[in-house]
Amino acid sequence: MVAPHTIIVPSFSLTTYEDEGTDSNNIAEVWVYSETDVLGVFPLPATIPVLQENGEDVVHITLLPGVRVNGISSTRKPYPFYEVLELDFNYVPGGVDTVEFHSNYVSGVEVVLAENFESANRFQASSTSTAEIVRTFDPAWVFEGAVSGLIMLSEDASHVTSTTQEQLYDLTGDVATFLEFNYRCDNSFAVGLEAIGGINPERTPIIVLNPTGEEWNKMYLDLGPFLRSTPTAYGYEVTLDAILDMGEESGYVVVDNFKIVHY
Repeated sequence: MVAPHTIIVPSFSLTTYEDEGTDSNNIAEVWVYSETDVLGVFPLPATIPVLQENGEDVVHITLLPGVRVNGISSTRKPYPFYEVLELDFNYVPGGVDTVEFHSNYVSGVEVVLAENFESANRFQASSTSTAEIVRTFDPAWVFEGAVSGLIMLSEDASHVTSTTQEQLYDLTGDVATFLEFNYRCDNSFAVGLEAIGGINPERTPIIVLNPTGEEWNKMYLDLGPFLRSTPTAYGYEVTLDAILDMGEESGYVVVDNFKIVHY
């Protein structure tokens, strides 16, 4: 039996331009395709065995960065907005090559910087809220840059319903559309969209996120199902809501780098 040639991918990195916002990502696996087949899905750092298929000395494979859509392991898929890695290598039975996976947003993708809190805060709390989302400069809370968005919950400030104001994001369910953001929390919270105008305007929490402890996480939220359910809306706002978890005396939610990515 012919020994495979092993490709080792230690990590994934993303490079962004200034108008594309943060380069933070949550790529934990790569999807690998040969010219004729799917070789598999490999967690990073990845060790990928490749067998020669056509008898040629040079083998071509394609590596796609994979995400957990909506943070759910059962909805793993390649992320459509990051460039893939096209790799040609000289096949040697038992050989080993290490490659770096550096990526960018693909050409033609629109990145809308919804809120990074550095210069403003577009999230406005409703009149019935007893808490609010505020800009924090405290390094203990800030993810990157100088500022993040912070919600502090207590028995006296137990809930917030907030929405970006007058952004009217022009979105459609006809193309892939995701909301990316970073977060850290010890209290659950919800993120969604408000459809403006149309036949059935509605405000819908799309995902409820559970406590992360001290760890920051990166979310790739698929907005497509909600957008397709509100085809007559003429614009959308991002929503961020939190209620003090039952049985708790206090809680926090800290967020950063909201951006909408679509074709």
